[in-house]
Amino acid sequence: MWTSDNTDAWDRVRIQEGFSQVYPPQVMMNWVTDSPNWLTGRRLPLSFRFHVAMAGGLGIGGDLLRWTGDELAEAATLIASYKEIRPVIQRGRLYRIASVDRDPLGAWQYLARDGSDVVLLGWWGPDQCGTGLFRPRLAGLDPAASYLDLATGREHMGASLMDVGLDLRQTADSGSTLVRFRRR
Repeated sequence: MWTSDNTDAWDRVRIQEGFSQVYPPQVMMNWVTDSPNWLTGRRLPLSFRFHVAMAGGLGIGGDLLRWTGDELAEAATLIASYKEIRPVIQRGRLYRIASVDRDPLGAWQYLARDGSDVVLLGWWGPDQCGTGLFRPRLAGLDPAASYLDLATGREHMGASLMDVGLDLRQTADSGSTLVRFRRR
């Protein structure tokens, strides 16, 4: 389902949050479009636009002929990442663990049906950068299990991720993150 003709990634964070209250992520089509956005004129990093679009069914709606070689290479890497996490995003359980309307960032967690894989997508905008440390607490994990961060190799206990949370430092005016865990 197409949620809105407004494809500005920052606006989409709120649009998708509302949409996901009624519909599951696998029916939400999200496009990565060009920057600056045609409607708002807002400039956002390519990774941010991808991370927002990864929250459901990822599509590309940008003019690829205008993208630089670096952008195309980054897009290829992000598409490969999405293909790896797609089963968890589209068929796992969604937890909306932080909202840009009430928290210093927005964060959604997806948990594979068998609990083996965890995907965390986080977004923050210009009004949220520098608002201090915010540690979104994950949900639905096995508190006694160890979870491996696939990017850093660090291990976290499920209880710690749910009670203390995960440090997601906002390092730019508009930024995003994709964190993946695997239960050990």
